[in-house]
Amino acid sequence: MGHILFSRMSIDTARGSIPAVALAPVAVLPEYQRRTIGGQLIRGGLDLLCGQGEHIVLVLGHPHYYARFGFSAEMARSLESPFPPDAFMGLELIPDALDGVCGKVRYPVAFGL
Repeated sequence: MGHILFSRMSIDTARGSIPAVALAPVAVLPEYQRRTIGGQLIRGGLDLLCGQGEHIVLVLGHPHYYARFGFSAEMARSLESPFPPDAFMGLELIPDALDGVCGKVRYPVAFGL
């Protein structure tokens, strides 16, 4: 009824490459939408990532939807991406993970970016 995918990515900075994770896509079959399934997938996925020692998650999506999970465009403001800045958001799984991070995001080749 639902699916979520996290992909390994990185942020190229002057100090080297910083690991990050991309959240995309999240999908729920239409007949199961608006039943919190997508939210449960996102929260559960973020909990798993945190438990695995991940620090940074980035997403391209609707700002109002992803804000409820802690994502914000402000967190990604110093990252160069091919996406509109209001829809490109970051989340720190540990405090201050994005403090001072400035650079270009690198997605896996499969993303075609």
